[in-house]
Amino acid sequence: MEPIIFKASDRISKHYKRRVDQILSRFEDIRELIEHQPSKGARVEKEIRQFLIDFLPEMYQYSSGIVIDSSGSECDRSKQSDILIIDKFFNPKLFIDEEPSIYPIDTIYCGIEVKTSINEEELENSIKNIESLKKLAYIKDSVAYNKRNSIVLSQTSPPIGIIFAFDTVFKTADTLLKHYADSIEYIAPEYRPNFLCILNRGIIGINQNNKPAIEIFGLISQDSNGKIEEMKTTSSDLYYEAGGYKYPKIKFEKDYYIVDPSRTMLAFLQHLIDSLLNKVIISKTNILNHYIPEEMKRKIILEMQ
Repeated sequence: MEPIIFKASDRISKHYKRRVDQILSRFEDIRELIEHQPSKGARVEKEIRQFLIDFLPEMYQYSSGIVIDSSGSECDRSKQSDILIIDKFFNPKLFIDEEPSIYPIDTIYCGIEVKTSINEEELENSIKNIESLKKLAYIKDSVAYNKRNSIVLSQTSPPIGIIFAFDTVFKTADTLLKHYADSIEYIAPEYRPNFLCILNRGIIGINQNNKPAIEIFGLISQDSNGKIEEMKTTSSDLYYEAGGYKYPKIKFEKDYYIVDPSRTMLAFLQHLIDSLLNKVIISKTNILNHYIPEEMKRKIILEMQ
């Protein structure tokens, strides 16, 4: 007997169920593009990029472009598959009508690498791109902000760095975690990605023991007694079909966990928004004072006699 997929009954869960159905439908179209039209990868990345922007808060600016620091170093994030989440309120726009756009590192909340599918080479390149962004010299400052109705003093820090992919060639959790560990081994912890989200597998990050770990958001079932649990199977079929959808799997030891990409997406958004809420940028410092070279500040003052 096939397990029954869990259906929530409260208003909020039902609302998200409708959103989840839209997500799954959209990603079914993307999967078709990947399987039958590999050359359409750029289009898929553009769709995923727009999908992410649609879900993110409007209090930030979203773009791609060149990121610079006050020493003159720069990082090219101008590819259309990249997303920069940028300060919209606290700092002036230092560069106007530049193409590609140019942003100071101190105004960047987050950089997201968007990929259609990720393999070993793509994973290494994405991690190196995040490293190059985080290595830019940012203005070190203490910033007071409101957190849970309390004034908290926090330090500025490098931008959040995230890799977001729809799929991957890695089919097992062990292989995925090993490749991730190998790719970040020689990168300083402060320059590593904050996390990696692969919708068809899960969310990968570093746990409290400083080891790579994966969060798997499985398809939820409910038996006749009302017991709710994530679904898994011993079948090696590439997908699990239910309710007109094809759900991907990830293998761990002998079992194949059935992944719910929509739950992974919602968890990704939770992680991202939590990260953004904890990230502070300069807000009471005149950024021009740091980016205008000293020789360009020279002036002659004539005093009335």
